[in-house]
Amino acid sequence: MTITSKSQITLQVPAKVNPQIRVGPLRQDGYHDITLVYQAISIYDILTISHAPKGPTIRVTGMDSDRVPSDGQNLVIKAANMVAAEANIEPLVHFELVKSIPSEAGLGGGSADAAAALVGCNMLWNLNISATDLAHIGAQLGEDIPFFINGMMALGMGHKQPLVALETKGYTWNWVLGVPYRGLSTKAVFAQYDEILAQSGNAEEEYLLRRQGCIKTPWGTTDPEELLSELVNDLERPSSELLPDITAALHAGKTAGAIMSLMSGSGSTCAFLAKDEAHANSLMMVLQKLDIFRDVTMATGPVEGVKIIDSNP
Repeated sequence: MTITSKSQITLQVPAKVNPQIRVGPLRQDGYHDITLVYQAISIYDILTISHAPKGPTIRVTGMDSDRVPSDGQNLVIKAANMVAAEANIEPLVHFELVKSIPSEAGLGGGSADAAAALVGCNMLWNLNISATDLAHIGAQLGEDIPFFINGMMALGMGHKQPLVALETKGYTWNWVLGVPYRGLSTKAVFAQYDEILAQSGNAEEEYLLRRQGCIKTPWGTTDPEELLSELVNDLERPSSELLPDITAALHAGKTAGAIMSLMSGSGSTCAFLAKDEAHANSLMMVLQKLDIFRDVTMATGPVEGVKIIDSNP
């Protein structure tokens, strides 16, 4: 059975940064305890979904499109298959994905695109799956996918734990993002982190203290300049040890005048906080002149998650 409502739908979905990431020891189930803050930022991928006689298929264009799989390994395809299975229909759709979010850079582009596919297929097929159920489907593909459905700011509380939406009160975070030429394997970063953690005698206790600090911080209701001491990423050290380019990038941001520099996700993108839009613009122009980054751009946050920008009946 195929359900038809719209003939085509176009959505935009933002990237993300992580103002704080706290990571605990490796657990027996193979996962790390992790507590982190998500913030959606104003860099967007565009996903257009249309009915097709065969599917699901995808064509990827735009930034880093050569790094993005265009087969069943793409999270967009996987998301479509999961929604179709939930509704017991055939996933006869084609995706046109235009990338602006750098790939393999710690900005969540793949997960963001999957979230757009979940929301878009739900509408295209007129399934009326609730946002809660869509988030549950997405979490089976990636723990950060549910975040991109609503965006703004949220706390991630660990493996298979639901996100906690954070209240926001109109404060704008002005970021400049620098993407180094080389990326990092998330698996390698966590392995390096485990080696570092093995040198600590009370890693679990230290993590629990850091976790509580992350949870108690008023992330969305405080001027970001008052939270500079909270902008910390536990994965920054292992990532920098694996890729010294990150150390150079963070230093460049500080030298250029960023009020805070930190790595996003497991790398290798570095996020530089600016005082306002004018400061961000001047910071961006300085960093663009350096032979450290393959891309430097401005962004603000928090912003909304998946948004429909066009639909045809």
